[in-house]
Amino acid sequence: MNTKRRIKQRREERIRRLMDGAVHEIMQEQTSAPRSERTESFRQKPFVVVDEPQERDPEWLWKKENSRYGSPGRSGFHILRSLLRRTMVSAVIFAGVWGLFQLDASWTITPKTVIADALHNDMDFAAAAAWYERNFGGPPSFLPVLGHTTDAVNGSGIRQLLGKPVSGTVVQPFALSMKGIEIVPDAAGGLVQVVSSGAGRVLEVLGDGENGYTVVIQHTGKVTAIYGRLNESELQKNDWVEAGNTVGTLKAGSSEQPATLYFAIKEGEEYVDPAEVVALD
Repeated sequence: MNTKRRIKQRREERIRRLMDGAVHEIMQEQTSAPRSERTESFRQKPFVVVDEPQERDPEWLWKKENSRYGSPGRSGFHILRSLLRRTMVSAVIFAGVWGLFQLDASWTITPKTVIADALHNDMDFAAAAAWYERNFGGPPSFLPVLGHTTDAVNGSGIRQLLGKPVSGTVVQPFALSMKGIEIVPDAAGGLVQVVSSGAGRVLEVLGDGENGYTVVIQHTGKVTAIYGRLNESELQKNDWVEAGNTVGTLKAGSSEQPATLYFAIKEGEEYVDPAEVVALD
């Protein structure tokens, strides 16, 4: 009887130990699970590094700036494309100006005059030299022309020589009338052509076939030329002429009474000696 009781007690003791061990393991799992979860969540969180303000590397900045321009090959492509674009624009402007000078419409007179004036007149180096000397105390050595003096008439600056209207001899100089000169053409007999001294616009065509025609042409640089005593002229007001174009003709003269061309030059509103602006020799 005692033996059975002892065996029963040992069994109960063993069962109790097993149950206590199972409960202890369960408690350990419950207490260790939050710690592992916290460890896992900590591992999953990104590692954030806060950059403190610091001085940038000059070499890095230089490389970053140069990277904007691309590789040398691509940079060359941009230069070629820019050059091609400028060439196309220049060609369009040239074609437009050429077409403008081919038209005879009245609205083309003003732009023709402006373009011709810009192409025929030299740069006002005297004004540039004065500005440079006023700001820097002397003319620049890299532009020697600014240090040279130039002939000026009435303070208007550099004058460009015009072409002579007809080959001949001056029989009445400017000093006699202070307005114009008279030229006897060299050609003897027949009609003598009188040509324009430069490009410009016809301002007036006066006179008739009996008393002779007078053609007034506004050239570039505010220069106006007067061609008088013409026998005939086909020009009309607002016509555009180029240097060397026919203005009119002189009737054939005789040895006793040769035909003469009256030729006068005005700069602004003042008459000047044609010999100073026209290559008569």
